Amino acid sequence: MMRTILATVLLITLTACSSGDPEPTESTPTPGFEVPTGLTLSEPGTEVEVGTSLAVAHPRADDSSGTALALKVASIRKVPRRDLGLYSIPAGTVPRYVDVVVGNRGPHEARFEDGPWWAHLSGDVLLPPTRTPGGLSQCRAPRIGRTMAAGKVAKGCLLFLVPKGSAIRSIDFQPGDVTTAVRWLP
Repeated sequence: MMRTILATVLLITLTACSSGDPEPTESTPTPGFEVPTGLTLSEPGTEVEVGTSLAVAHPRADDSSGTALALKVASIRKVPRRDLGLYSIPAGTVPRYVDVVVGNRGPHEARFEDGPWWAHLSGDVLLPPTRTPGGLSQCRAPRIGRTMAAGKVAKGCLLFLVPKGSAIRSIDFQPGDVTTAVRWLP
């Protein structure tokens, strides 16, 4: 009797598992705000080549007060020594300029609690940009501040002092923890 019950339960279980229904798939969450027409949002974790533009939900797609940011890392370039000749550069570092563009496509104001740009180095190290000296005209940080109104665009340059022997694996826009990052690969 017990074998008959177990066999029946097993048969029902196997039938339910092989019903032919497609397996559920993970779908992209619907943004909690209205995404501007013609704009497709990239998911956190997206990796693109330097020079490629992408759009992200900021701070998160499910935030009803969120907004869409259009982002681009235009270039990563060596810093000519003459640019920093008047400044003291820490020994053992190699300066790099990173040209970026940030546009708030709306619909809401973007808020930035901490600096969202990072150089992701070999060894899985995240390096923030260095504050550029006031007189350095060759590399001026984009004027973003703590908030950025919808419709505004900021272009600029970030200065990274990369330790010698380290390579830049990517330039990351990371408005929250590491799971929010999108990356530009050199």
